[in-house]
Amino acid sequence: MRRRRTIAGEYGDPAGHRALEALYTAHADRVLAFLLHRTDRETAQDILSETFVLAWRKSGSVPDDALPWLLASARRLLANRVRSDQRHRALTERLAGMADRTGTTEIGDAIGTRADVAAAMSALSEQDREVLVLSAWYGLTAKQAAVVAGCTATAFAVRLHRARKRFRAALAHAEQAQPVHGSLSHPHFAHRESA
Repeated sequence: MRRRRTIAGEYGDPAGHRALEALYTAHADRVLAFLLHRTDRETAQDILSETFVLAWRKSGSVPDDALPWLLASARRLLANRVRSDQRHRALTERLAGMADRTGTTEIGDAIGTRADVAAAMSALSEQDREVLVLSAWYGLTAKQAAVVAGCTATAFAVRLHRARKRFRAALAHAEQAQPVHGSLSHPHFAHRESA
């Protein structure tokens, strides 16, 4: 299969811009229709944008018959988004479930209400959510979680510390600048020692 010449070229290359615009004009409607059969309009438009950003970045891999490549890329990007959203919802439900099991007053003082936790988790980056999930949800030590995250135990511990700090700030913001009562002393958020 013949490969398309590099679309992107240099970032400032006007020919690269024109080639990408031509690719978008030729295929965007069909890629969007493909996505709309699988998700809501807002998500479909986000994934459409991500698909053409990917085409820009991987322009050397886009074949002359670009539509199948674009549809396959859009499908993978959408699947990644769905998985990410499911992980996010599952973590929110797990944290809310912890609140239900532990007693609302205690856990409310420790990490806030279910809505506040959901809002705080939504405000975090994917990496911060992953670090908190590995530690709080799966109960991994820093050493174990580092293997999953592909970093050293020390680097993971630093990431976890920063993620907890950002979670506290996001939680405080979610509670509309009301001070967080107590600290994040719930055992699932306590610092885990390396195994």
